[in-house]
Amino acid sequence: MKKILGLLGFALLCLPSLALAVDISGNSFTIFRFERQAIPGFESKTFVPATEFLRLDADKLGDENLSFHIYGWGRVDLADRSTDEGDTDGDFSYGYLEYRFPKADGRIRAGRFFVYEGVAAEQVDGLSARVDLPAGFTLSVFGGAPVQLDRNQKSKGDYIAGGRTSWRLPGILEIGVSGLQEGNVHTGIDYAKRDDRQMVGGDIWLRPFSMVEINGHTFYNVTTGGIAEHSYILNFTPVKSLTFSGFYNDVKFRDYYAFTNLRSLFNPDIGDKLKSYGGSVVWSVGKMVEVVGDYKRYNRDDLGNTNRYGGEVRISLADNKSRSGLAYHRVDVPESIKLTQPSYHEGRVYTLYDSGRYMASVDGIADVYDEDIYNRKYAYEVVASLGYRITKAIALSGDVSYGRNPLRNDELRGVLRLSYDFTFASKGAKK
Repeated sequence: MKKILGLLGFALLCLPSLALAVDISGNSFTIFRFERQAIPGFESKTFVPATEFLRLDADKLGDENLSFHIYGWGRVDLADRSTDEGDTDGDFSYGYLEYRFPKADGRIRAGRFFVYEGVAAEQVDGLSARVDLPAGFTLSVFGGAPVQLDRNQKSKGDYIAGGRTSWRLPGILEIGVSGLQEGNVHTGIDYAKRDDRQMVGGDIWLRPFSMVEINGHTFYNVTTGGIAEHSYILNFTPVKSLTFSGFYNDVKFRDYYAFTNLRSLFNPDIGDKLKSYGGSVVWSVGKMVEVVGDYKRYNRDDLGNTNRYGGEVRISLADNKSRSGLAYHRVDVPESIKLTQPSYHEGRVYTLYDSGRYMASVDGIADVYDEDIYNRKYAYEVVASLGYRITKAIALSGDVSYGRNPLRNDELRGVLRLSYDFTFASKGAKK
């Protein structure tokens, strides 16, 4: 928390020295969460953590092509401790300088930032750059130190570098190739060829006709020598009011989660595979009603097949200020897990209204199991929300939820949110 406040203060002090004219904008988002838990056999607890999220953007620094961006959060517990990190906690999510070139959509970033380039989805302390090249090509690169996600152990490497190059035929096709290397990763894997995490991938976006769109990627783990993931989506829109979608995902735990820092949850050592495929159809009946039907099948080697299917009706009224929905899904699980997680019916109903000044919503969801779980055959939760925009920049809102499930006799939670958007523009004489 002190680190975040110090960085923000230092940034604010430096801004006037970077430029005589600067535009500053940002957002302050404060959350007070209230939760009471009553677990059979344990003492009831009350949690009241207060969390502050703060974002700051400063544009038009220097020659007006330079900008500064920072985002962080801090938390303090006002009652029982809500996490294992102590009564207070905080994190510095990103903070970087960015220079945008006048041509070719070129830009350079320096600091802490997120990278989403093909096979890379990383948080990095370092440098990144991208530029549009002639003939439809694009190049992006990054390098630095990977941000430590688990503060209790060294689960990240000493350095990370990678990039993506792509070729685009505007409106029809984009194909990309990407890769990354993270050096000296400590994971304790017996079968890995080396301690470096090396990944390569290919991705594609294709729209051969106005009614057909294909999007997907394949990732390969060079370290383990196997395909980590296939993921593809097909959308078909024969008419404006009707859309068919199909998807296919294939994940190999051994290759996809080889370098996870949560091995107890994503265990790559079992060599399991998870495939899922299915589709949906969305039919818009005029401007007010939308009907959805969907099906998804999961296949896991050591467990068997799970099927989820159902539908939803959505209704929009009062120029989309009022939106409501009713949904039902059935989940059929394999015999291997029915003793601990039986098949169940799931129902949901919700309604919300946003007038521009006032916001309100009610959302209820319930599961009814085929067999008892800890002597209970159901689980449900109801969430009610109410909000008010005090001004265009300031909004106050809150949620209250209550539920019961096989693990908790009752669970009461509440959230109070205060959001403030600010903008400040100053003008000075040009150099």
